Amino acid sequence: MRARQRFSRDWWLLLVAQAISTTGTQITVVLLPAVAILAFGSGIGPATLLLVAEFLPAALLGPFGGVLIDRARLRSVLVSMDFVRACALLAAAAAIASGVRSVWILYLLAAVLGIASAVFDSAAETAIPHLTQDLDRANATRSGLLNLVRIAGPGLGGLIIAAASAQLALLLNAVTFLASAVVIAAATAPALRAKAQTNSTRPVHRQLSDAIGYLRKDLVLRRSLLGTATLNFAGSGIGALFFVYAYQQLLLRPGQVGLTMSAFSLGAVLGAAGSAWASRRLGTGLACAMCASVAAASLFLIPAASLGRPFEVLLVYQFLFGAAATAWATILLSLRQRRTEPAMLGRVSALINAVTVATVPFGAVAGTVLAEIAGLTPAMLVLAVVAAATPTFYWTKGFRTVEPIK
Repeated sequence: MRARQRFSRDWWLLLVAQAISTTGTQITVVLLPAVAILAFGSGIGPATLLLVAEFLPAALLGPFGGVLIDRARLRSVLVSMDFVRACALLAAAAAIASGVRSVWILYLLAAVLGIASAVFDSAAETAIPHLTQDLDRANATRSGLLNLVRIAGPGLGGLIIAAASAQLALLLNAVTFLASAVVIAAATAPALRAKAQTNSTRPVHRQLSDAIGYLRKDLVLRRSLLGTATLNFAGSGIGALFFVYAYQQLLLRPGQVGLTMSAFSLGAVLGAAGSAWASRRLGTGLACAMCASVAAASLFLIPAASLGRPFEVLLVYQFLFGAAATAWATILLSLRQRRTEPAMLGRVSALINAVTVATVPFGAVAGTVLAEIAGLTPAMLVLAVVAAATPTFYWTKGFRTVEPIK
């Protein structure tokens, strides 16, 4: 039996930096709407627009960050994105302390944070193959830890808001990104410190075109992108309606809804832990197809909850979806890292992440419109049918039997 490869010191530094950075990102999920509503007196509309301000610029400008990743030193990109986020939060805190109470400050802050986070995440995904060959286990460990952070992050943000003023909360949030920058700056791996080999004399739009062409020519990468976009679109639409559906139609209590969310988090951690085992046991393509099928099928449990025993049905749904969707996303990440040429990985990762981010607001709007037209339960059913198209991208022989290019 082959011994497991030990992860290097720099891989652990990258993981710790990502965990700290993700903590900061999760705090902002609670922090920005709270500041808009509690400190600025904004209503539901402006607070909701914060999501658009965060996701839309990231989707539009994130791919250009991929060009930066392939041109520059990876460590420099990671540290720079942490500093950008910290400085944006410090500037917003200073503006609020000086008496400015315009919600446009928060829109601008959300846009900067969204773009910098998108570039940071793509750079981190690009860095992992430079630090370890055991990508399945590395990504499983990373996904498990980051999902644990996502459980605690919003709660920590709520505590900060409850105990501190808006400007102090922003300052404390900035500290998380500064801490992440300090950790990743300690990395010494030559692959992180060396300047990228990509030809920087080509125009930016040409380099992006190269990455788009690369995605179009690779059947496996193309289908992974289409599947991700389909499931994320449907999932975002369902997510936009879920709480209204759970409270108003299923008449669940807040404690019950909270327990279903905990079931999702538990499933996500277990799914991340099992993703490497599934890849080794079933093969990469088949494991991906099976996990995508379970994730898509579980969405039908949401409209089924209206037929009876809604709490129990949603509990099962959240656990199954959390486990299957997390394992599927983790397997796809390892597959992408292995199949993509190192010189192209930053741009390819940024493009795929941009599509993933863009589907969030579009899915949410589509779900809301469907609910207005047909009602909550029919809208949930239609979105589940859309999600059911996801496995079709993976069950064809060209993908199901695929193994990563090494």
